[in-house]
Amino acid sequence: MDGNQKLLEKSNDSLDYSVEQSEAYTVTTENNNELMKVAIGTLVGATLGAIAGALAIKGMGERLNQTVKGFGNSVKGAVNNVNQTVKTVGDTIVNVADGVNDTVKDVGTAVRDSAIGVNDVVKNTVDTVKGTAVNVNDTAINTAHIVKGAADGIKDTVKNTVDVAKSAVADDKPSDGQSSATNQSAYL
Repeated sequence: MDGNQKLLEKSNDSLDYSVEQSEAYTVTTENNNELMKVAIGTLVGATLGAIAGALAIKGMGERLNQTVKGFGNSVKGAVNNVNQTVKTVGDTIVNVADGVNDTVKDVGTAVRDSAIGVNDVVKNTVDTVKGTAVNVNDTAINTAHIVKGAADGIKDTVKNTVDVAKSAVADDKPSDGQSSATNQSAYL
């Protein structure tokens, strides 16, 4: 054996087992009262702990309820704000669309009125030019007829004058200083 085993081994010669065992298992009234006190203390402590826990849970429940309610109100407020924002954006879009629609109608009406005005002016101008062309044509034709008539009149006047001159020459005899009538006819 080594040195460690000698220290751990005790000799059983010095112990008296009979005395030690009887004192260890003896129950007295004094020990019984102490156990009762421990049991009552445990019950009172458990009851007070349960009451304190219930009170703590109740207060905590109220605080938790307030926290959840506050969170719910925050979410509700945020949802209402989003709803209001969406409604405002929608109303704005409707107003812009109405404005664009009104503007397009006004522009369309202005363009239509302008086109009608231009059409009327062009129509009147074409009618005036057409009338002027007809009048110029009529005037040119009338002038041509007048010129032709005047030319015919001049021709007739000249012819009549020549005829009158021929007949006057044929009736008159030439004087000493005059040439014969045939010469005069040729001259005219």
